[in-house]
Amino acid sequence: MRASLLFIIISRTNPIKNHFSIPIIGGILLMMNDIYGANKMTIIEHLEELRRRIIISLIFFAAAAVFSFVFVDKISDILRLPASGIIENFIFVTPTEVFAAYLRISILSGFVISLPFVLYQLGAFLGPAISSDKRNSVFMWLVISFLLSIIGIMFSYFLALPFALKFLVNFAGGVAVPMISIGRYFSFAGALLLVGAGVFQIPVIMGLLSSVGILNSHFFRKNRKYAIVVISIISAIITPTQDVFNMLIFALPMWALYEVGILISWIIEKRRAGR
Repeated sequence: MRASLLFIIISRTNPIKNHFSIPIIGGILLMMNDIYGANKMTIIEHLEELRRRIIISLIFFAAAAVFSFVFVDKISDILRLPASGIIENFIFVTPTEVFAAYLRISILSGFVISLPFVLYQLGAFLGPAISSDKRNSVFMWLVISFLLSIIGIMFSYFLALPFALKFLVNFAGGVAVPMISIGRYFSFAGALLLVGAGVFQIPVIMGLLSSVGILNSHFFRKNRKYAIVVISIISAIITPTQDVFNMLIFALPMWALYEVGILISWIIEKRRAGR
């Protein structure tokens, strides 16, 4: 009720300026009022709770980034390991390049470190609106997603990145001498690590689509051949090289993850049918 009144008051303050933004804000307020209606907190109190958890998450992220910057030399050594034996020496072309690269490494590392804490804060905020059984399911999906992200990062670090570097450097052999800047290398390595984390979310996405009833295992099996085509196209796009071997480094795991997603969807359907 309070959310409805607040929506009406705000929408009449400037109907022309807020033609698009107010319905969205009002819809969010009404949705939050419905979700949290069973609780004894007002919509303003819930917004204050959301603000508090966002601030806590940002503080934790900032602390994690500062902590990472203290040890950024060791982190950069770890990131340079896949290039050992392939790239002899790195260069920098601007006075601020090394500092900027270290700053990006610290921010990315701080994000990875703080991600479990941020997910916990999100779950703590949404927890009262979710039933106990669904709460366990959401927690399970978050844990699986985080673990698959770590596996994807490790896959890119130990396999995809060294193979890509070796191919690219050897491809230019006899034509040019590699003079790779440290900032460009860290950007390349970071992008490839993030790609690995994203690719390994395929089973989670398929499982969630099955959980909410949008798609099912039959659909995934029926359209497997189209999925293979899409996987091949995506592999060609995200692979830094254009040779078939390096494309298969991502294509084969994506295909395997697709099959795992089919199995997860089938398990979800069987459990739903048994209820």
